[in-house]
Amino acid sequence: MMEAIKQRIETAESFAEQEVRTFSFDTQQSKLLHRYSEELAAIGGPQASGAKSKAYLAATELKFSFSKDQCELLGAYSDGLVSLLIFDGLQKITDTRPPDELPDLASLESRHDVLCLAARNQILLKLVDNSSFAYDMDNEGKLVRLVANFKGGGLTKIPAEPDIKELSSHSGLALGPHTEAPYWCAVNAQDGHSPSPSSLILSALWNPSLEPTSVIPLPPVLQKIGVTNCLALTTGNFQFTRSDSFVSGKGEDGRNVSILEFDDKVGFAARFNSYRFSVNDNASNFVKTAYAALCQGVGEATPVEYTLTQESAMVINNIRALHCRDVIKDNRRVLVRIFGLSKFSSPIVISEDPLRLQG
Repeated sequence: MMEAIKQRIETAESFAEQEVRTFSFDTQQSKLLHRYSEELAAIGGPQASGAKSKAYLAATELKFSFSKDQCELLGAYSDGLVSLLIFDGLQKITDTRPPDELPDLASLESRHDVLCLAARNQILLKLVDNSSFAYDMDNEGKLVRLVANFKGGGLTKIPAEPDIKELSSHSGLALGPHTEAPYWCAVNAQDGHSPSPSSLILSALWNPSLEPTSVIPLPPVLQKIGVTNCLALTTGNFQFTRSDSFVSGKGEDGRNVSILEFDDKVGFAARFNSYRFSVNDNASNFVKTAYAALCQGVGEATPVEYTLTQESAMVINNIRALHCRDVIKDNRRVLVRIFGLSKFSSPIVISEDPLRLQG
C-alpha cells in the first residue's frame, strides 16, 4: 500500500516537472537576440507600426541557429503542452542601477532599456508562435505593461499612498493565484468578447531584492481533483468581479461563466482568479463541491518560484497555469509584461498593426 502511494506521488512530481521547462540561449544566440531587440526598440518597441513584422523576421532568423532539441522545446510550448517556459542565458540590457525611488509610469515607459526588454519579450513570444497584443479595454490599450508598485500596497509605503489599494499589477499588494483577465472565454471569441490571453511574458528591468514570481501549473491540480469535478467546473455557475486594470468605463463583472472549458485543440482551458471568482448561490451542491475541490487543490499546490532578472524571461501559459506573488518588498522592482495570442485562439480583431483585440 505504501509503495503504491509513493509511486503515485513520484508520478505526480514527474508530471509537474514536465510542465515547467527551461530554454537556454548560447552566447551567440543571445547576442543575436539582443541585436534584434535593439533594432526593434529603436523604432519604438512593440507598440510601433511595423514592430509585429520585425519581431516575426527576428524570430525566423533566430530559429536557424537553434538545435533540434531547442526547436522541439519551443514547439512543445507552441502546441500548448507546457505551463511555464523559462528563457535563460539572455544578455543584460543595462548596468543602470535602480534609483532610490521608483520613477513615474510615463517616464519609465519611454526608457530605451524598457523598450528593449519589451522588444525582446515580443520576439520571444513569436518564437513560441504567440503574437503580442493588447485589449481595447485594458491597460489603456497598450501592448506593454509595467508591473510595479505605482499605486501603493507594498511593504513600504509610497508617497501619497491611497487609502484604497488597487488589486492589480500596478499595486504592491500580494496577489493570489490567478490567470489574466478577461475571463468570459479562454480560446474562441464568445458573445462579443475575445478570449483571455494565451500567454503572458515577463522580464525584469530591476529586481534588487530578488523577489520571485510564483507559478502553479494546473494539469496536476486538475488530475488530483478528478474528471467529475472538472466537468462540473465547465458549467456556467460562476461569476467574477471586474478587473482593476480595465479602462475606466469599460469592462464589467461576469455572470454565469465557467472556470474550465474543453477545447479539442488544447484540452481543458482555464480562467480563474482566486480573489475575483465565486460560485453562484443557486448552484447545485455538486458544483459547489467541485469549486471547493479546485480551491483546495490550488491552495495545496507547491508553486514554482522563479526570480526574474534582465538576463531571463518567463512565458506563462495563461490557460494552463496560475501565477501569484507575495507583497512587494522593494518598490524599485519593475517587471515588463506583454500578452501573447496563440495559434489556437480566435479573437475579435480591432487593428492588426499593432494587434489590438476587442475585450
